[in-house]
Amino acid sequence: MLLPPNPNYFTRSPLDRAGHLRKDDAWLAAAMADNTQTLLLVFNKRRPFLYESGDGWFVRWLANHVWDELGDKEQPLIFLGVDNTGSNYFACEIADPSPLGDLGFFEELRPAAPRLEANKLPVIGAARSLLEWHGRNRFCANCGGPSRVVEAGWMRKCDGCNAEHYPRVDPVCIMLPTFGDKCLLGRQRGWPRGMHSALAGFIEPGEAIEEAVARETLEEAGLVVREVRVHSTQPWPFPHSLMIGALAEVDSDSEKIDTNELESGRWFTREEARQLIAGKHADAFAPPPFAIAHQLLKTWADGGE
Repeated sequence: MLLPPNPNYFTRSPLDRAGHLRKDDAWLAAAMADNTQTLLLVFNKRRPFLYESGDGWFVRWLANHVWDELGDKEQPLIFLGVDNTGSNYFACEIADPSPLGDLGFFEELRPAAPRLEANKLPVIGAARSLLEWHGRNRFCANCGGPSRVVEAGWMRKCDGCNAEHYPRVDPVCIMLPTFGDKCLLGRQRGWPRGMHSALAGFIEPGEAIEEAVARETLEEAGLVVREVRVHSTQPWPFPHSLMIGALAEVDSDSEKIDTNELESGRWFTREEARQLIAGKHADAFAPPPFAIAHQLLKTWADGGE
């Protein structure tokens, strides 16, 4: 399947999710019994198991028997998919990491992501999002009874009222307001000194992406949007968002920052935006390349409208 290019991290998964296999209990059992074709991604408290080699960090894939020996049976075993060699990928949590000894270390995904292989991040991100969702949805939202894991971790079912619950994805619009040859970046309290980024907010029920971009830009910066161009999307597993990036042309540069939302806002010229991307601006910096805000700013700085 030919897909449009996407510059963002956590995209372009190397796996076929093989959704048709999630209900095939016999196939799943056989896959988990296969010592040669099955790889296990393990987490401890939502932190993936990694190891360091040279200048990089890598996923420490483990053998299938680790689930039987160390897997936290109170949490799901998740089927992630198959790759083009026929290998099967699963993920699970382990409660006690001590038996793994010096094979690697567990690290929070957000700070680890820039150091990991980009083509593995979609797999790790999907697994982390699902584990987070299961941890927050052990009970039925319809009747309050306990729900159980079905379809290899991709659904929960309540036996009390037969309600089916599917993994949650929270849509977020993230936008770069532009006016002529400059763009507006915001700054939140608590960020590192000098850091500026795109504006962002959750998309509300019954709201189109373009409407959300316009509303959030007006609420946060007091700017009226004239035109919206969707740039790209990014799954963001913190905990389970879908970032929808856009360039938003506004009708003036007279911003009025909502200080309940942002600490401040600042206009940057296209040349200054290039300096931000290169890490050469005198007193400000942008998010790193693994964040969609970086890609929005880079597109605009390189001449994209």
